[in-house]
Amino acid sequence: MTDSRSPEQVEDNERLKLQPDELQPDGQAAGPKRVLIVEDDSGFAASMRYLLVQAGYLAEIAQTGHAGLEKLAETQKSLSAQPAFDLVLMDIKLPDISGHEVIRIARERGFVMPVIVVSGDSEIDVAILALRLGAMDFVRKPIEPEILLYAIRRALAQSNLEREHQSAQQRINRSERLHRFLVDASPDIIFILDQNGRVSYVNERLHGLLGLDESAVVGRHFSRMVHGHDRERARYVFSAQKLSETALHSLELRLKSHSDAPGFRYFEVNLAAIGLPEGEADNDAGTRDHYYGVARDTTARREVEALANYQANHDALTGLPNRNLFRDHLALALIRAHRNNEQIAVLHLNLDRFKHINDMFGHAQADELLRQVGERIQRCLRGGDTLARFVGDEFLLLNSFIWSEQDVLQIVERINHEFKTPFKVSGKSAHLSVSAGIALYPEHGDTADALIRHANIALYHGRLSGSKGHSFFMSEMGESTDKRLQLQSELRQAIDQNEFVLFYQPQVGLQDRLIRGVEALIRWNHPQRGLLPPGDFLPLVEEANLISSLDEWVTRDVCKTLQEWIRQGIAPPRVAINISPRHLEEADFVEKFIALLAEYGIDPKLVEVELTENLFIRDPNMVSLKLQTLAAHGVMIAIDDFGTQYSSLSYLQKFPIHTLKIDKSFVWEIDREYRQHTIIKAIISIANGLDLNLVAEGVETDEQLRFLEIQGCDEIQGYLISKPLAREAMEIWLRQTAKDSIQSS
Repeated sequence: MTDSRSPEQVEDNERLKLQPDELQPDGQAAGPKRVLIVEDDSGFAASMRYLLVQAGYLAEIAQTGHAGLEKLAETQKSLSAQPAFDLVLMDIKLPDISGHEVIRIARERGFVMPVIVVSGDSEIDVAILALRLGAMDFVRKPIEPEILLYAIRRALAQSNLEREHQSAQQRINRSERLHRFLVDASPDIIFILDQNGRVSYVNERLHGLLGLDESAVVGRHFSRMVHGHDRERARYVFSAQKLSETALHSLELRLKSHSDAPGFRYFEVNLAAIGLPEGEADNDAGTRDHYYGVARDTTARREVEALANYQANHDALTGLPNRNLFRDHLALALIRAHRNNEQIAVLHLNLDRFKHINDMFGHAQADELLRQVGERIQRCLRGGDTLARFVGDEFLLLNSFIWSEQDVLQIVERINHEFKTPFKVSGKSAHLSVSAGIALYPEHGDTADALIRHANIALYHGRLSGSKGHSFFMSEMGESTDKRLQLQSELRQAIDQNEFVLFYQPQVGLQDRLIRGVEALIRWNHPQRGLLPPGDFLPLVEEANLISSLDEWVTRDVCKTLQEWIRQGIAPPRVAINISPRHLEEADFVEKFIALLAEYGIDPKLVEVELTENLFIRDPNMVSLKLQTLAAHGVMIAIDDFGTQYSSLSYLQKFPIHTLKIDKSFVWEIDREYRQHTIIKAIISIANGLDLNLVAEGVETDEQLRFLEIQGCDEIQGYLISKPLAREAMEIWLRQTAKDSIQSS
């Protein structure tokens, strides 16, 4: 090979010559490079192969264009994704196809490697076409070995740089795709604002959360995305002046949503000042006049918080405000009323006889009835009024902007008028009425708690007095209530500390003047107030739901007394025990009552259960079943105060009744009212006709005794015979009666 270079070419090549350390034959530490020589001149091809091998390359020869393409294809398959050859030395004039065609086909087939054209053709167009087709260099024959090796090293080095650049670009692209994926896959809306608050970038989450496309917001001020009144606040906070005051901003906003019925969703928006990379902004890199923003959807959290707040302030059954929310509304109303010198009223509403309805319908239907009650009361209210469910069948009503008591009474009248239409539950009709306790501001209190308490006291006293409809608070009611509350507290301790005592009042037969029975009457031996009659504390026992405990105490004490009398050899009379309707209604009353008698070995025939007439209108089926069970065990059943309440012959026939007791109010009027004589005669006639034992209570005069005896009454009870006696005194009388009976016989 001869050196065909001109002196200028030699000078240029020496100047451009790369250092050996910079251009290793392999270009990197991966081993010898593979070179394919496509040359039809076998001698020239062999010379080049020898030169390359001596320089540390691996070289193969293909003498035709198709042979060269086949070698590239075979090697490509065997080396998988690795390039077949690191470099190709290509002759232009080949026996089958031209070198230009080989380069073109190789590129089409994806064979990517540097190509150096080695040709003896001196036409410049040949070189230009080769370079256009992708050749990296052109070396003219005859070649100078040093020039060829230099061209090879330079081509391999450039190819290596291109591969490194391509690899780096792939890594950059992959990183960008990953970052883009992470940004777009974020659960939050990520955006960038320019120095004027306009959106310059937003991720794809915008569409998923708000149903908006990027084009709808980019270039527009951030506040255009904000819903309603929050827009002005957003414009202020995201103004250029405010953004420049601090690098960090955070606030909650409602953003417009095209995907939700309300038209907005709640977001917590955080902004941080940033400097965009060089080339991404008009200013120099590092100037903090752009803002990176993250909008986190807090709608679900707000909904949970709203639900929790609603549940904390509303009644679950009726949906009405509860007492806490009512107290808040009342506190605000008091502030306004004080400022404007206005009056307001608090009404404590209670359904009349609702327990009977509850027992008759069952709890599920009673709950539905309460929901209907709440709806009906609300129909009667004005816009500024607040209705709340207090507890059970009790409601609280705040009546604002009133001028007189008459304004309040009109509300009560509207409610009762609304209640005149029967309620419908599961196809059944229920008639309800409501009682109201009323407290006025400022006359009856100036705080929420005071008004609520005084309205409750007014309701309570209205019930005690027997009045229906309404009752206004009076100061003396509060004093009476405080005493009653104190007594209720003491009552609970009295049962535990056994402060009660039983007295016994004889029931004497009119024919033989012998004791047929006794009625057990309870007294409270109060530590400070002494012996209290039942009228002073039994209503409180009922209110405090202690009546069942007290009834059980009475039954147990009667059993102990009967057991003691039997032990002493005293023939015990029949003992009447008063049982509260509420106690009888308990599911396990009969079982407990019979078990208590069995515990002390008491014959059930010695015990008589006294009940009031109102029991029979509560739940006739339940009452009948329980009384039948008691009677089957031998327990006697008596109706107390007969003639004062229900007085129906039907229940006398349906239920196992043994004794009727004429109320003392009829007996006391024997000397005064002729009409009372007729009532007593009728009661005696009924008892005789149904073969029932008849006991007249409250007999105090000889005239009353003679009248009852003539009319055929069986037994009498009252002060004419004896006042209620302590157990010891009753024992003495029983012994004496037994002794007199023996002596007379």
